[in-house]
Amino acid sequence: MGRDIVQRALVVGIITAGAILSLLPTVVRDSFTEKWFTKPMALGLDISGGVHLVYQVKASEAVKSQLQASLSGIRAELRARKIAVIRSSVQPDNTIQITLLSESSAEPARNIVAEKFGDLSFVRADTDAGQARLVFGYSPQAVTAIEKEAVEQAIETLRNRVDSFGVAEPLIQSSGQDRIILQMPGVSDIEAVKRIVGNVAKLEFRLVPTSASSAIGTTTLRNKTGETIVVEDQALMSGDAVSDARVNIDQKGEVQVSLKLTPAGGQAFARITSENVGRQLAIILNGVVTSAPVIREPITDGSASISGSFTMEEARELKFVLKSGALPAPLEIMEERFVGPTLGVESVKKGLLAMAIGFVTISVFMVFYYLKSGMVAVGTLVLNALLMLGCLSLFGATLTLPGLAGLALTIGMAVDSNVIIFERIRDEIRKGASRDLAVHTGFDKAFGAIFDSNVTTLLAGAILYYFGTGAIRGFAVTLSVGIATTLFCAVYVARLCFDYFELKGKEGLSI
Repeated sequence: MGRDIVQRALVVGIITAGAILSLLPTVVRDSFTEKWFTKPMALGLDISGGVHLVYQVKASEAVKSQLQASLSGIRAELRARKIAVIRSSVQPDNTIQITLLSESSAEPARNIVAEKFGDLSFVRADTDAGQARLVFGYSPQAVTAIEKEAVEQAIETLRNRVDSFGVAEPLIQSSGQDRIILQMPGVSDIEAVKRIVGNVAKLEFRLVPTSASSAIGTTTLRNKTGETIVVEDQALMSGDAVSDARVNIDQKGEVQVSLKLTPAGGQAFARITSENVGRQLAIILNGVVTSAPVIREPITDGSASISGSFTMEEARELKFVLKSGALPAPLEIMEERFVGPTLGVESVKKGLLAMAIGFVTISVFMVFYYLKSGMVAVGTLVLNALLMLGCLSLFGATLTLPGLAGLALTIGMAVDSNVIIFERIRDEIRKGASRDLAVHTGFDKAFGAIFDSNVTTLLAGAILYYFGTGAIRGFAVTLSVGIATTLFCAVYVARLCFDYFELKGKEGLSI
């Protein structure tokens, strides 16, 4: 036996052993595989059942939120520079309108905005009865960037919230410019998913106005009982300052959510409570005032709490959404459905049965038509399927029905490579070539055709993966992995078998 054959056999053995070890947690679900280098292959929504939701991100609301945040910052800067502001608001056309007490303050105010808020563009300036009105807005490029970032941030926030459900392999991906597909295999409570995952969780802290602060703009909100409460329209702090949230019960037996603030948030909250002792601080969640306690003393320990007649379940859900961060914009459900696991199990059974029938049929034909060489082809098909599953497990891919279809298609296509090689060898034998020369020439001539056909299929799979979503991507991944394993098995492994058995003289492979 030649040294080259031994080396190639060793490569095949190592790769095969790696595939088997990768599949071990899937086949043997035991305690010793919990810390394995691979995890059990996850099943997709169409196999295990679960929740399927399609959200549309109202990205335009993210632009308004950015404008409102910029407006709060501008007013704070102008107040610090002793520039009096009479009115300020965010307009429906996505612009900021600021009315100054004195026309002479217009130029300094413009310079401050240009210096501190470079992402805002100056639109126009008007004067009326000695008062100046300045209008600022975002450029179309800036609006597009904000909306794109809102979708990306929404995906990340959804991913953090989905973790609270303990879903092994959720699918969260963008679809188009402003839509997000969410699939959670194994989850049956779609209403709980909608409550927790789709909750905007926009948290704000605003002061309740007093007679001394009448010059500051106000807005009217409602509390949980429907009563109206007037608050200042400037948010002093938002949910970005929250680093952790916990549920506990206070001394009165009421359920509340305790907040741990970030270092910057803790400093800001200490300043707010120190400067406004005796005033009410409204805590607002999603536009509803949950509570408006009076600041009795400065709070400098970097903590705060939210109360408001919560049930324990409501408090837990609020904890989850606050810890995962607020959504940058509201989400609207465009499509929702629940897939039962029974349908998936039946589909898998039928799919596996079809694959088994196809494999047996192919095997019988190959052995009958190509004799011992056909047995080599059957062996490479089995190894091909094993390597495909091993690669999918190693990459952490999720097995779906389209993935099973890709697996079946790849096995069917893989036998084509064997047929091309075997027919090439037969052609060389008919021409009078010796058996060894016919084998080597047949493999060499067949490689070009096999490589070209598989590369074109790989390009099609790459296009399907890039432009497709969900099930189409699952099919493309399986197909692409199968192409690599097919080339390895049909060319490398089959060539090894022919090189080994041809050294046996009369025991060589028949074709």
